[in-house]
Amino acid sequence: CIEVVGGKMGVGKKYRGNVEKIFPVYAADKLAGKRMKRDLVFITHTGCSKETVAQVRQKVEELYKFDQIVETVAGSTITSHCGPKTLGVLFIEEE
Repeated sequence: CIEVVGGKMGVGKKYRGNVEKIFPVYAADKLAGKRMKRDLVFITHTGCSKETVAQVRQKVEELYKFDQIVETVAGSTITSHCGPKTLGVLFIEEE
């Protein structure tokens, strides 16, 4: 897991196993204990299956009530650096 904290990118938790099965676990980990703005959250990926994205969306909806959940496909920079089947849950933390 790559994280951006305080404007710096670093390595977070290391997940093991089938990447598509751990995405809901990853989403729960990323949102757990966070004070975040609830108006918008993004699920951004590089070509994950519709089923995988739906599982992550369901997990996000179970955990928090966001006004809007937006699915996006990552651009060329993220795709070329991270590769296929990359997925991120993006949100803004409250100060």
